[in-house]
Amino acid sequence: MSLNFQNFFGVSLGEKKINTKAEYEKKYSLKLYKKTIVKTGPKNLFYTDKNTTTLDLAIEAYNDFLKKNSKFDKKKINNLIFVTETNKFNFPGNSFLFASLINLNPTIKLYDLNSGCTGFVDALDLANNLKGTSLIVCAETYSKHMNKFNRATSSLFSDGGSVFYFNKKNIKIIKTFKFFRKNSFKDLCSKDNNLSMDGTKVYDFVNSEVIKLLKSIIKKNKQIKILFNHQASLAVENLIKDKLNKYKIVIPSNIKKIGNTVSSSIPHLFNEYLKKNKIKINSEILICGFGVGLTVTASIIKIIK
Repeated sequence: MSLNFQNFFGVSLGEKKINTKAEYEKKYSLKLYKKTIVKTGPKNLFYTDKNTTTLDLAIEAYNDFLKKNSKFDKKKINNLIFVTETNKFNFPGNSFLFASLINLNPTIKLYDLNSGCTGFVDALDLANNLKGTSLIVCAETYSKHMNKFNRATSSLFSDGGSVFYFNKKNIKIIKTFKFFRKNSFKDLCSKDNNLSMDGTKVYDFVNSEVIKLLKSIIKKNKQIKILFNHQASLAVENLIKDKLNKYKIVIPSNIKKIGNTVSSSIPHLFNEYLKKNKIKINSEILICGFGVGLTVTASIIKIIK
């Protein structure tokens, strides 16, 4: 028996589709494109227009969710969790603004998280510890916070958004795991509205701490047959698949198709996978986000009905 889990998600992308090959040939050379794309992966990136904000992407993702759930009653939402590193304003938080825009009940509980690539998994963990249902919103406009001539970032990140309706009647969080590396925040951070990333150190963090955590979880939970992980880069995807190859679990990927959408990358990955695949009831799924911090959060979740 299966559940149409895709209906729990809504997604959005920046309206400007960028062909990375054409962009590299224009800025640099075809030779440099071939050298870079082996590591980063995306054939296309998606940027927002000048006036499009994180909130706009969130609203678009919410509307996509409503298309799949035309009879959805927003009065059922008890908590709103908004995940972003690219707020429209320094304050108030986007949760307040989003709740106002879609006219949610003014007594709803609002939460804002700023945890980057682990954001969706962190939000699930938070939602699991709250009473009632939660709408988890993730949205980022990294294109507005990076140097377009910085090859480490400009060939990797896309603007994107997602919503996910979390209801404990349908989804059970079995266990959540978290680890952070001390004094490593400068390896991936934004200062003075300028994104900075040391790709080598991020890769090393995945190769050591993330892989170590994933192996430990999978060894102790042999019923896990699929992993949805943050889409960091093609090099990282290949590393994870290589290191976990002997465990024979399915590891979907869409980094080549849409790039790294930061906090919404796992919802986008779910949405893409579920277009052609079903997830059986009582299946246990491993999800894992990693990045900014440097940190990693992983959860085992079960679809229960």
